[in-house]
Amino acid sequence: MKKCKELVGDTPLSARQSGLLALLVACGAFLAPAAQAADEVITERVRALAVQMDASASQENLDSLFANYAPSFKSSDGLGYETTRQAVSALWDKLSKPTYQTNITAVVPEKNRYRVNATTRLQADYKTELGEPARLESTVETVSRYEDQKTGLKLVSQEIAAERTTLSIGGKPPQVSLNLPSAVRVGKNFKVEAVLATPLQEAPALGGIRLTPITTKTATALEAPALEPLRTGGLFKTGQAPSRPEDQAVTLAFVREGGLLLVNQRLKVTETEPPKPEIQPPAPAPKLSPKTE
Repeated sequence: MKKCKELVGDTPLSARQSGLLALLVACGAFLAPAAQAADEVITERVRALAVQMDASASQENLDSLFANYAPSFKSSDGLGYETTRQAVSALWDKLSKPTYQTNITAVVPEKNRYRVNATTRLQADYKTELGEPARLESTVETVSRYEDQKTGLKLVSQEIAAERTTLSIGGKPPQVSLNLPSAVRVGKNFKVEAVLATPLQEAPALGGIRLTPITTKTATALEAPALEPLRTGGLFKTGQAPSRPEDQAVTLAFVREGGLLLVNQRLKVTETEPPKPEIQPPAPAPKLSPKTE
């Protein structure tokens, strides 16, 4: 009581003022827990939706997955609802037994929307005409906006913050240690280092690298780089980011007896100094068992 008196002062309060003060004190006591409870409810709703969308994608159920997208959906690469749906369908045509797993890292209310930071991992067998086993693994970090609409939470926009996809083909694809930034400032130089685990003296190899601006066309169909005989134990290149904040796709390919390794990573080009990358260099490409019928 003494502390409350010090805060209020010695000036007498009218009955109405006393009632307002009591109401404010009560609100102060209950507002924070209520807001926290509301945040927990929406976080659980988002997590439940992510589990549902992962299940739909793993079952390759296009209608079920896109029932959670708003018709006005837009991606940072310029894709809309229909073009995103077409891109996902085209990807699934190349995959077998895909498994999606999303980890929600943050849910932040923004007026009538919710910003959701998440990391999604995809693993699947990849269909080829080579008669060799193939495996695709992808990790994508996204910043999405969801909106509470009449039919539930809907995905209205999505920005890709980081992305790396690895395709391994053959019973013994090349093993590569890759050092590549996930973001760089406009106009700055960056280095690409890809070191083969096995010396060239033991097994010659071909390799190549390609830098492609990410647009609505290239976001869903990237060209593989031209290959040339490697004279050192890998690829060591220095590139320069464009003068505009336009994301680039860095694609590397390695071929040697036993298989092929293709790595595609998004290079974010920012106007300010980028934060440290969250996606760590992947482990060496997994050894794949021979294809079984």
